[in-house]
Amino acid sequence: MLEKIFEIALGILGLSIVVLVHESGHYWAARLMGIKVAIFSIGFGRRLLGFRVRNTDYRISLIPLGGYCRFAGEQSFHRALEENREYIPGKPGEFYGSSAIKRIVVGLSGPVANVLFTVIVFFLIHLIGFQEYYTAPRIILLSEWSEENATLPADIAGLQSGDTILALDGVSIDRYSVLRMKLIHRPDEQISLTVRRDEHIIELPITPQLNDEMGIAFIGVLNWIDPVIGSIGPESPPARAGFRPGDRILSAEGKPIPHTVALERLLGESEGDELPLLVENGGLEREIILRKTEETGFAELLWDEADRSMRNAVFRIESGTSAKLGFFPAFARGLEESYTVWKATWKGFLMLFSGADIGNSIVGPFRLISDTGDVVRRGFHNGFGPGMLWSFEFMALISISLAFLNLLPIPVLDGGQILLFASEFIGNKPLNPKFAYRYQFIGIIIVLAILVGATMNDLVRMRFWG
Repeated sequence: MLEKIFEIALGILGLSIVVLVHESGHYWAARLMGIKVAIFSIGFGRRLLGFRVRNTDYRISLIPLGGYCRFAGEQSFHRALEENREYIPGKPGEFYGSSAIKRIVVGLSGPVANVLFTVIVFFLIHLIGFQEYYTAPRIILLSEWSEENATLPADIAGLQSGDTILALDGVSIDRYSVLRMKLIHRPDEQISLTVRRDEHIIELPITPQLNDEMGIAFIGVLNWIDPVIGSIGPESPPARAGFRPGDRILSAEGKPIPHTVALERLLGESEGDELPLLVENGGLEREIILRKTEETGFAELLWDEADRSMRNAVFRIESGTSAKLGFFPAFARGLEESYTVWKATWKGFLMLFSGADIGNSIVGPFRLISDTGDVVRRGFHNGFGPGMLWSFEFMALISISLAFLNLLPIPVLDGGQILLFASEFIGNKPLNPKFAYRYQFIGIIIVLAILVGATMNDLVRMRFWG
């Protein structure tokens, strides 16, 4: 329970940083455009404490999620509606007293700040260097371990379990996570894979298919991880069971264990209270008897059942320190990776209209907070360095998503407001308050419908999938 509360707190903190970056963009653009900022708040709701400098109230509010920026003269819009005016009055220095161009700049500045935040994060990561953990792009056919008898793209292409994918469309890859990221937004596209099979290099064409439930493209493979015990603590469940670092699990109940997927399947299917494992270390073989626990069966002895995403943490994976790049190469990498994330976000958005299950593709506030906290917690579980790396990488991804979302031409969002002010500029006449009200009302309905739907989806998933 305490761990879950801590996870939620980390999630709120991470999301708040991203939202505050966004609002800071609006704040500084307004200052540069000569528009007065009435309130800059960390959090929402009732004011808890703060201070006033010139005409701005800097405050901390009751609900600690993000924040907001309120400009001077925004109440003029409501006054114009009440007085049935044909325009929104505004004094110099007020939001509606400024030109449409200045308001467009302020509207754009929030998403721009989020993009700059992402560039800076990736720039610093490559400038400082980082400790990374990864697995080779060696694959297992999902069809061999799935209960469904579906023929998947990997089967059609002729891939085999044990193959290592070396390149995708001629671009070299050296880790499984990169392979997944390069495939998930390319449904129905023919891709050329360079594969190493035994001592041979072969080229195979493959066409990923869309997983309607998850809203991503896939080819039907799992990651091959050798069942070799990595670094374990002296009082950890694997150590108490008798495992030592470097142990390779050869078989269980006489059945060969070539990879961790086979081990997980066997642990789940075994009905006895004891399970004999044959392990080898340094050329010497010995037997370890696993004894089932009431709560988690055999699984707790090999991975943390409370944290299924870390299930392979006990097994040996590759690690290393990335190269520290110079200032300009690191900045170039920051731009490149930010563009890659932006392009992937755009492709993911388009896939919502390609038959994907929108209910599973859209994440609401509860899952977003939970997922953010989970990533931050798991990162720090591996040490301070990985914790900082995972946290800021994930916040950078959310930051790009927030920028993209806010630029959509939906009323109430930045993109919708920019479109409204652009129409005012092009038409060369003041904004009509009644038209603006109807326009924003439609936007509120759209955003509320999406928010309610996403929240209900979160609650359903949390109820049935934990």
